[in-house]
Amino acid sequence: MAAVMTPTTRKPQLLFVDDEQRVLNSMRIMFRRECELHLATSGQEALEIIKSRDIDVIVADHRMPRMTGVEVLTQVRTLSPQTVRILLTGYADLDAVEGSINEGEVFRFLTKPCPPDQLRNTIALAVKVAQQSDAHVPEVETVPALNGPKDTPLIQAPRKSTAATEPITVAKNASRTRLARGLGIVVFTTDDNVLSNVQAAVRDRLPVYSASNIVKVVQVLTEHQPGVLLTDISGDRTTIQAMTARFKKHLPELVTIAVSPHRDVLDMVWLINHGQIFRFLRKPLSPGRCAVSLQAALKHHRMLLKNPEMTQRHCVDASDETSLMQGMMAKLKSVRRLWTSA
Repeated sequence: MAAVMTPTTRKPQLLFVDDEQRVLNSMRIMFRRECELHLATSGQEALEIIKSRDIDVIVADHRMPRMTGVEVLTQVRTLSPQTVRILLTGYADLDAVEGSINEGEVFRFLTKPCPPDQLRNTIALAVKVAQQSDAHVPEVETVPALNGPKDTPLIQAPRKSTAATEPITVAKNASRTRLARGLGIVVFTTDDNVLSNVQAAVRDRLPVYSASNIVKVVQVLTEHQPGVLLTDISGDRTTIQAMTARFKKHLPELVTIAVSPHRDVLDMVWLINHGQIFRFLRKPLSPGRCAVSLQAALKHHRMLLKNPEMTQRHCVDASDETSLMQGMMAKLKSVRRLWTSA
């Protein structure tokens, strides 16, 4: 069982929010000796604590009266971005899962009853990343406004590929100007509508690379270093999940947006906990909503490049890799070197 704190770390500030007093009593028994523990029975009470304390980790129940856990964590994300956010709920609520990704940007999604070892280990990991990453993240430079005037200037050209690959779709005008490193999008799909909707959202401001299989995704990442991966998870679920987790493990600065025509609770929870996806969008894509999500993802990627310690907040566990996957993942080391050296 992992300890929540070690002798070399300060005592963690841990906040639990649940409208059931018996749950809070259990949390008090479990964590009172290791943490500076704060308990709240409502979202508003939790937000008042957040405003007055430097909370390392917040664990919020979702189904609460007046303010849901997702709503609480969404506000915490603004009020105290350094606080690592965990959603704990007894109901596999589709809206809660989707909201925890798109609004709360949670670190982990746990379901009740949560085994004590899993809860302790998850909180221990959350405390570790909270205490080892910078609490005050400076603003990053702006990225192209995808929904702004069409003549918005860009800032550094993508590197031209010399290798023979499948035809890659690249935004028409993006190559004429200079784009900052990482300002590109790779779309992993066999659905032409997904690709066309991304192109409609980008409107020629940034390069958009298409890839129909994992080998091509790795090739595009290696040759062009786009900072955002938009992946269609409606295909081979097992393969795509494994890919998402391994990319995040080996290339934590890569920001992933998952798209699917369906919302499956188990798939979405897996993608949160093992893939740290940044957004979940439903097909058919809306170019407007897609543009907003891509803009946020590009900005998040730039923030991670400027603050590499923040990648710890997206750490994941990945299963053992086949020799083929190991070979492909090894190629991504060069991407990180190029991002950080540019």
